[in-house]
Formats: sequence, C-alpha cells, structure tokens
Amino acid sequence: MYRCQFSTDEQHQIRHARHAHPDPIVRKRMAILWHKHHGLPHAQIAELCDAAPNTVTATIRTYMEKGLTGLQERQFHYPPSQLDPHRALLIAHFSAHPPRTLKAAAAAIERLTNLTFSITQVRHFLLAIGLSRKKRAASPGSWMTPSETNKRPLLAIS
Repeated sequence: MYRCQFSTDEQHQIRHARHAHPDPIVRKRMAILWHKHHGLPHAQIAELCDAAPNTVTATIRTYMEKGLTGLQERQFHYPPSQLDPHRALLIAHFSAHPPRTLKAAAAAIERLTNLTFSITQVRHFLLAIGLSRKKRAASPGSWMTPSETNKRPLLAIS
C-alpha cells in the first residue's frame, strides 16, 4: 500500500478538480486521491469510485511519479494520415488551383499522390488544411476558398 502526503495547495486542487474538471477520467482520478488522503484502504476506494483496484494503485503510483499534472494529462493515439508526407504539395496545389467539386479534389489527390480516398475523407482533409466550402449563387467560381473562420494563409506545415 502506498502512502501519500498532500500539501495544503494540492488538497485544494484535488478538492476542486474532483468536481469541476471537464474530463470524467480526471475527476475519477482526483476522487481516488481524495479518498486516499482520508486514509481509506484501496479496496474501499475502488468500491466508492467504481474503479478497479489496479486503477487505484496505478493512479496513486502515477501521482507519486508525476504529481497532479501527470494525472491531469490524457494522451490519445491518432494514427498518422497517409497524406501527411504529401501535405505541402497538396496545399500548394490547392492554393493555386482550388477545386470546383469534391470529386475534382479527389481526382487531383489521386493524380498527385497515387492514393485513392472517398469523398468524405477528401472533405475532411480539405477542411484540415484550411479550405472550406464557399456557398455561392449561380455564379461561376471555385468550390473551395480559404476558410472565413480560419484566416491563416495556406503554408507548408512541417
């Protein structure tokens, strides 16, 4: 069983974060520390917080190694996109030649990278690089223009 000593400042942070933190996992971790501060055994803490006993032990161990900031960090795995190596090329191409339709954008991506994507994936990629759909009347023009909400210029992101 681990023994933890919390400073007065840490006690205030734990008390506040166990109710007010936006992430429910972090709130659960803070509740575990709060019960540990009051000297409850791990089995009882697990029961009160609706957590596995190993979660209680891992939470306390993480606190001892990394502190409160380590408990509030959440790391998520995002697989890299197949288009990441071609991002600069595609940004330069679409800046010079905005596509009129998503099908045209998908064809340009396939021509430039030899990778095929669905229309939905193309839409998400174009939004990610800062292009958005500009609804216009029956006037001719490009389908994609620089986003109004994202006013940054299209530059190669490294």
